[in-house]
Amino acid sequence: MELVNVSKVYQTDGPPATILADVNFAVDAGQFVCVVGQSGCGKSTILRLINGLLPVTTGKVLFKDKPLSGINLQCAMVFQNFALLPWLTVQQNVMLALEARGMELEAAKKRAAFYIDKVALDGFENAYPRELSGGMKQRVGLARAMAVEPELLLMDEPFSALDPLTSINLREELLDIWADPNLAVSTVVMVTHIIEEAVEMADRVVLVAGRPGRIVADIEIAMPRPRQKHSEQFTRYVDSIFSLMAEC
Repeated sequence: MELVNVSKVYQTDGPPATILADVNFAVDAGQFVCVVGQSGCGKSTILRLINGLLPVTTGKVLFKDKPLSGINLQCAMVFQNFALLPWLTVQQNVMLALEARGMELEAAKKRAAFYIDKVALDGFENAYPRELSGGMKQRVGLARAMAVEPELLLMDEPFSALDPLTSINLREELLDIWADPNLAVSTVVMVTHIIEEAVEMADRVVLVAGRPGRIVADIEIAMPRPRQKHSEQFTRYVDSIFSLMAEC
């Protein structure tokens, strides 16, 4: 996936609002990339351009070296606010995208059951969102995204609405899923505003800054996993990214 000279402008009743300007970056297959930056710099807009929910104003989005036109069906999104339908059960929420793509009912049930088990929700298939904790709701969102077996998983601050302990557990589970060679998801782009989270999880941390947003740094995190958050090397990466953000 690659963004090439991408800009995004929203038309308003007043002057046009330029959200992103001249954005260039690529994500190789198998990478875990985190996009960080202050609120309002266009991080979430980047995800929506990648999956085709928003069109670019100028530039282009490439997927497998081909220009993207419309919704990218090889992507799936996990949202900050869970985005579950409250009148559907866990199983039905996970099956939703599968049925929309024309999968037969029995095959969709089997696929949904597999990914519900992968996110440790076995036994909650018939529960409704109102009966679930925040962490469980986000597991449903992750299972729903994984069930379509996307080549690229996009995540928009998926842990920000969760308590710290649940966030830690889900981050570890997500890294296990990403590293599992038996699962389809091998490439992840995740937006976060938490620098420590990005350094813990990512192969690369892409820093977006300014209004309009531009990519001002692309930092490779050359640390083995699991990463020791109290190590000197981890702290250096975090401090370096904080310093870059403060300078922008």
